[in-house]
Amino acid sequence: MAGLVSSISHAQTADDVLNRMSEEQSFSYISGVVEGLAAARWAAEQPDSSGMTCIYNWYFDQDGDVHLTITEWLARNSDQRAGFLIYALTQKECPNE
Repeated sequence: MAGLVSSISHAQTADDVLNRMSEEQSFSYISGVVEGLAAARWAAEQPDSSGMTCIYNWYFDQDGDVHLTITEWLARNSDQRAGFLIYALTQKECPNE
């Protein structure tokens, strides 16, 4: 954890998430980003919850396949910010209407 503390002052790159975090920390970070994106989507579109529901269904109803998709995407773009990369995937799967 000490290694993460020094890097918290900047946005986490995909490399940070995949290679500087434990597997548990990485999973929690990715899940937190997805949760935040779903909440932000609902806040922007309320009372319509279809965008939020789409994001939740995409992430939680795929039996782990989507987590593999996300980690492969992060690995291919390791110098980019992880949150933005995950946002791009959610927009592909659940575009704003």
